[in-house]
Amino acid sequence: MNKGFTRILFIMICIFLLSGCGSAANSSSAQEASAAVEEDTVYTLIEDMKYEEALALLETLELGEQESLRVAGICYMGQGLYEEAVEAFEAALACNGGFIYEIDYDINRYLAVSYNKLGEYEKAEEVYAAICALQPKDADAQYMHGVTYLELGQYENAVECFDAAVALAPTDYDLMISIYQALAQYGYRALGEEYIADILDNSASISDYDRGRVLYYTGEYSQAIVYLEKVKSQGTQDVILYLAMSYEALGDYNYAANVYISGLELGESAVLYNQLGLCQLKRGLYEEALEAFTQGLACNDTSLRQNLRYNQIVAYEMLGDFDTAKELMESYVSDYPGDEEALREALFLESR
Repeated sequence: MNKGFTRILFIMICIFLLSGCGSAANSSSAQEASAAVEEDTVYTLIEDMKYEEALALLETLELGEQESLRVAGICYMGQGLYEEAVEAFEAALACNGGFIYEIDYDINRYLAVSYNKLGEYEKAEEVYAAICALQPKDADAQYMHGVTYLELGQYENAVECFDAAVALAPTDYDLMISIYQALAQYGYRALGEEYIADILDNSASISDYDRGRVLYYTGEYSQAIVYLEKVKSQGTQDVILYLAMSYEALGDYNYAANVYISGLELGESAVLYNQLGLCQLKRGLYEEALEAFTQGLACNDTSLRQNLRYNQIVAYEMLGDFDTAKELMESYVSDYPGDEEALREALFLESR
């Protein structure tokens, strides 16, 4: 269900900076300042993916009914509890009595993703259609509308949405790569390659880096390496990431690992540590893989924390340390109860 897509931008967690008024009396100001700190904390907990703690704190706050429901829905999404998320978001939308405010667009985006995750594609399509009608210049909404049409088997409608998205963001290479991946996943690879061809043929100013990563996503790994090697001397971690992944895709795991390591010499990166760990797993170097995942977690990159935690558990399993793997899995499942793959793995560990 859409797990391979890289552009699910609508589920990014928003952090709002709240501040209290400074014109009240000292005691009132202190109370308001304390409340503001607590409100900031709930958003920080969400950013850190501590959803249970955020939900517990939310019960003590007075954010307003709609915002409380919105925050609760985001927490449920983070835990993979999409039915509960849908219930919260629908209740939040009902708070405005039919009037539409800016926050309603935000809530609807979360709602559409939740429907999508539940496989309720018709409901998701209706929500995206409404967003696109009211915000026709939102390229990401157009893209997600197209993906939902693919899930419904409505190819022509999907292409119409993708074309609209590209027209709105003609130089957004990430968007076109995502369109290619979506079409390829649903059996329309040839059409997806046309979007990629437009980048390679019609973008005279495209950099060697962008050309290289586009070729990587289309499976032209050898060609990707040619262009990425040209800009390797720039010493950016993004270039090194795609270069290493290209070598890894060709099965040259030893060299790929060395490239990842060279990227980490430029600075800490949870992304590079995670990719290095996965590469080391393929090499059968489980101790090195575990070290990479552990160092990745130390980077405190919330966007990769869940992946790194799961991969760390896998590394312990491969090392035969099932007690540690089981202990970590119990904590993981508690934090992400909606991860069905992890639940199945937890059952396996129970039998060890």
